[in-house]
Amino acid sequence: MKTYGADATRWYLISNSPVWRPTLFDDEGIGEVQRKFFSTLVNTYSFFALYANVDSFDPSLPAVAHDRRPEIDRWVLSELHSLIRDVTAALDAYDATRATRLLTDFAVERLSNWYVRRNRRRFWKSEPGADKISAYQTLSECLVTLARLMAPIAPYLAEEIYRNLVRPDGTTAEESVHLTAFPVAVESMIDPALEQKMERAMSLAVQTFDKLRGHHESSREEHADHRTVLQRLETLLNRIDERG
Repeated sequence: MKTYGADATRWYLISNSPVWRPTLFDDEGIGEVQRKFFSTLVNTYSFFALYANVDSFDPSLPAVAHDRRPEIDRWVLSELHSLIRDVTAALDAYDATRATRLLTDFAVERLSNWYVRRNRRRFWKSEPGADKISAYQTLSECLVTLARLMAPIAPYLAEEIYRNLVRPDGTTAEESVHLTAFPVAVESMIDPALEQKMERAMSLAVQTFDKLRGHHESSREEHADHRTVLQRLETLLNRIDERG
């Protein structure tokens, strides 16, 4: 508890196995939760805060219309509302273990490892515009919603993220994340076909990089073949960005 804090300890105990099953306590397990989930989420928040401050992003700007947002923004928002739906169903069924695992997967694999990495250039570029505002609004919505979803299990980090994003200047929003209503999924925001298409792209990326890592001692010809595969993958990912 003193080393990792209450949030990480509670998250480990709940995500490791259902609460009604005996669990062998493992300090390393809490450390892994701290590194994989909490540090990743904090780094994603820090990334947003850094560039939002540089650009003096105004969260009160009118929201960019959903159908005018890039495809990758619509994808992550679809994933977000699927997450709300699935976490709500898990908690209603008293399955907090599944809920924490769903939240971890979204925060790490979808939001950080895919959305943020594929969109860093949109935050880096100096010129303002609807595309950049959409990126800020989309990432902010994901972070605030994550804070509200995780608040029952990780109340302290959820409160810090919420207050920093929603009430930095004492706005009229609810004073605490624990006073907000639990998120409700909007079915019209969920696009299963888009989620499946992006899932295929993510799987291709993972398979390609796993293949490259597994052949460090291959021949020069094999290296050339790996470079070709990697170039094709990069072309595919660039097309996803451009189509956005």
